[in-house]
Amino acid sequence: MKKQLILFLLIFISFKNFGQNDNCNENLRFKEAFLYHIKIVESNIAISQDETFRKSVIFIYNYAPVSVEHIMNYSRTYPIGVFKKDKIEWFKWYEENKCENIQIKATYIIPEVYQLSNNK
Repeated sequence: MKKQLILFLLIFISFKNFGQNDNCNENLRFKEAFLYHIKIVESNIAISQDETFRKSVIFIYNYAPVSVEHIMNYSRTYPIGVFKKDKIEWFKWYEENKCENIQIKATYIIPEVYQLSNNK
């Protein structure tokens, strides 16, 4: 009886998920790059907001919402509390847009805060 119940549940789950991805055209290369840049920001936010960190923020900024107005502080750093809120929005944005075959851009818009820091 238990085997039949488990088999039934497996079949039910399979059919439930069967039609969900029919219209989804997820670009796995973009997903990998997007998650990579989130990891760079997350790993370095409290350690070193260097050029690699800024490149990752710029990458994410060109696709998902980034609170760049909060980076325009005296030290031009990305506050951890703001990052944590933004990260939730990044994953939400990705889930809402992943089936749109998101393409990696050839050029990126640089937020004003990082344009100013490059002129020093």
